[in-house]
Amino acid sequence: MLSDLWPGLDLRHLAAFSAVAKTRSFARAAEALGYTQPAVSQQIRALEKIVGQRLFDRSSGRPEAALTEAGTVLAAHVDALTARLAVARQDLRDLERGEAGTIRVGAFQSALARILPHVLKRYRAERPAVQVEAIESNDDAPLLEELKRGALDFAFVLLPLDPETFAYHELLQDQFLLVSKAGDGVPSRLASVADLADYPLILHRTCRSAAALAAYLEARIGTPNIVFRSDDNAAVKEMVRAGLGVALLPELWTELGGNEGLELTPLPGLVPTRTIVLAWRKDRLLTPAQQAFAAVATAVVARPRLERVVS
Repeated sequence: MLSDLWPGLDLRHLAAFSAVAKTRSFARAAEALGYTQPAVSQQIRALEKIVGQRLFDRSSGRPEAALTEAGTVLAAHVDALTARLAVARQDLRDLERGEAGTIRVGAFQSALARILPHVLKRYRAERPAVQVEAIESNDDAPLLEELKRGALDFAFVLLPLDPETFAYHELLQDQFLLVSKAGDGVPSRLASVADLADYPLILHRTCRSAAALAAYLEARIGTPNIVFRSDDNAAVKEMVRAGLGVALLPELWTELGGNEGLELTPLPGLVPTRTIVLAWRKDRLLTPAQQAFAAVATAVVARPRLERVVS
């Protein structure tokens, strides 16, 4: 702080000094600042007392206010400080208008890979000076904790959420698909959720949606025969390809590719969908840049399944 370096110093002293240094005249400096000449002289005397050195040569007969050696040194620093303050003022104005700043966004893997890139592409086209930092997680539970403590501004997460803590924009319904080995005929034999009891199941390990799905199945068919769990999408699909079981995967995961030799079957009405939302802390006032990000995310994902999740 200025007052810590030179007790009593404030920006008015520096403004008066800079004006006199540039105009070489106390009278012209006063006119430029809208002050009286005695007021400018008083500011300069106060500044000289603060820094402990004479800054202008007041020798009689000089037509102009000439800088002393100390004044010349100080002038260079004041010019640099003035330039930095001008930049700071512009940065704050840009921040207020949503044209600058940093947004911290968290996303679970499939949202990070399938949704966020298209949101960022459009957002950066609209607000190129705003930086967006992305954090990935296998599950959305850690993202909610980061959001709660203020380490994230937004997170792509799943419902349900604590309505007292979080606000959100609903983005899309992501259905579960039955992933089976191509040609094994499993889809044709599924008439109800109870039929899943006949098959070894492969599910994700840690995500909230996998836990909710397992609980849903247990309530309807008893303890499901889960033979393998992994958060690695490729590993799950390889297990299915090897004929070790069938998987229930969110459609967003299957859109990441690697589906050769697999059959993907929708299960309308058999298992619940998961709802993906963009969430933020309810008690936070969103900046213009953050409001724009939420609007862009909603608009992009609202397009028909992102051109089936985004073009």
